[in-house]
Order: sequence, then structure tokens, then C-alpha cells
Amino acid sequence: MQGEQDAIKKQITAALSHIEAEDGLYFNNLIVVHEEEERPIVVGDEAAVKSALEAMVKQGKVVVAGEGDSQIYKLA
Repeated sequence: MQGEQDAIKKQITAALSHIEAEDGLYFNNLIVVHEEEERPIVVGDEAAVKSALEAMVKQGKVVVAGEGDSQIYKLA
């Protein structure tokens, strides 16, 4: 489990570090990348990605702006 979460955290960091994510990303934009976009996708089921994101927020690595479905995630 921990190995999977660590892998997802690395993918989240890569996605949020991409130039297309300079203003942050909505959760759906982390797990779905459209054809015209170049940033890396985060691979994992929705619950695992959310868990990894929550852990990164608690660790101070990711900040969240907004509420509910309009939350935007950015690297701290």
C-alpha cells in the first residue's frame, strides 16, 4: 500500500510541476488528461489518488484553494 501511495505522490508532484499546472489543477485534471494537454496523468483509482493528495496536504507539500468540486491543488 505504502509503495503505491509513494508512486502516486510522485505522479502528483510531476503533474503539479508541469507548466500547464502553474495555476493549479482540479482533481479531475489530475486523473484525466485531454489529448491536447501534455502534462503527465496520475494513475490510480480515485480513492488512492485522493488519499495521496490528502497526505501531501498534511505534509505541507500541496496546498488547496477553494471548496468542494472547485478545489484547486497546487504545490506548496
